[in-house]
Amino acid sequence: MTADGVFVTGATGFIGRHLVLGLLERGFRVFALTRAANGRQAGDRLTHALQSAHGRPLPEQMLARLQPVDGDLVKPDLGLQENVQKGLAAKVGQIFHCGGDTRFFPKDRAAYRAVHLDGPLHILRTIDRGQGVRFHHVSTAYVAGRRNGTAFEDELAVGQSFRNPYERIKLEAEQAIRSACESRGIGLTIFRPSIVIADPRVPSANWSDPISTRFAGFARLCGFYRHTLGRIRALRPSLRVRGSGKSALNVVPITFVVEAMLAIAANGRTSPGTFHLVDPAPPRNQELLDRISELLGLRGLEPFEHRTLPIEGASLLERVVENLLRPYQDYFFESPTFDDRHARRLLNGVVEPRSATALEFLARAARTSLTAGFIPGNALAPRKGDRALERVGDLFP
Repeated sequence: MTADGVFVTGATGFIGRHLVLGLLERGFRVFALTRAANGRQAGDRLTHALQSAHGRPLPEQMLARLQPVDGDLVKPDLGLQENVQKGLAAKVGQIFHCGGDTRFFPKDRAAYRAVHLDGPLHILRTIDRGQGVRFHHVSTAYVAGRRNGTAFEDELAVGQSFRNPYERIKLEAEQAIRSACESRGIGLTIFRPSIVIADPRVPSANWSDPISTRFAGFARLCGFYRHTLGRIRALRPSLRVRGSGKSALNVVPITFVVEAMLAIAANGRTSPGTFHLVDPAPPRNQELLDRISELLGLRGLEPFEHRTLPIEGASLLERVVENLLRPYQDYFFESPTFDDRHARRLLNGVVEPRSATALEFLARAARTSLTAGFIPGNALAPRKGDRALERVGDLFP
């Protein structure tokens, strides 16, 4: 009989913490691999991360099913004692591997490779003792690399180039994990989400993850622009954003990603399988800029379609926006279409894909720029009858 516990790595990360909450809410017993760090014990770090994602203290019945496992991905046997390893092997039937280093350009390449390539092999050798475990690996849709056209779920290495070492190492990790699982005869599911952000429709959503913080900051800077220079009619300065107006940034909310992962994992016919968890119809960059302009009553918000040339005569605000979005600059130029037919086949009627998430997210962030005082004091307080605020309020009452 297969054990029913779930082993999760990366449980303090953005995807991992929401996944652990989803598992606990569904009644699973969760063993979460966590390191002590920054003066905090593993259990304290885990609890803090989960409460941050949950928005409030966790119920006792959920905490009772949660067990922190103080270990490290890069250590052989995960740094665990033999008795702990045996206990996990007896209780764990599924592994969700969310752990890794998400920096695009790491300083220590050897440590980077150890986390992404050695880590999953350490997990398998430690947890898999022939009990029929299933391995679920969280990759990224952007293993497709730097290209346009359609990227299929069944594709892996097709001669693509990469924007950064992160895309390349995630492809190499998929290859290593496929080989290891095949040699052990265990089931493998690979999830490839696109760019994951906080869900704009969840009132209590924590936008502190790095990607959401940058995108929200951009929308709020647009609000700042609207309520300062944008009001001086004689200036009417432009706010140029580097990228192609025709390309599309594929963004999905964390709630969709977690619900999709759990629904697919619950389907016994998915292994082996690779699934794109993506927006089926992402808005073009020009549409995003036009929408922000409409919501805030802006003029002059436009794409700057040169990848390498400096923005001529860039204003201070344009330079701030450029710096804020710099890590994702290349993603505003190429726009592969991610075929997700395998995922849609299993999720149809179970989990609905979310389209236009980027529009919703930016709209809500723009609203906070008008109401929450991005600049201290009343600098951003909307004037009575300000239609920009009313239009945003219509979307997010």
